[in-house]
Amino acid sequence: MTEQTTKPRPQVVTWAPSQTGPCARCHTSTCRYVVGGNPLCTTCREARQEQFARP
Repeated sequence: MTEQTTKPRPQVVTWAPSQTGPCARCHTSTCRYVVGGNPLCTTCREARQEQFARP
């Protein structure tokens, strides 16, 4: 038997129109206006974290 490891598929995330706004950097729709919301989309947030992680 071989064990296969698969990455979980990304799930489509939807928010109510009142919770959705543009990303502050790339202007794609993202969840901004709820608890846990962020002015940056996931892609821009990860790029920003990588930028600070560099020596």
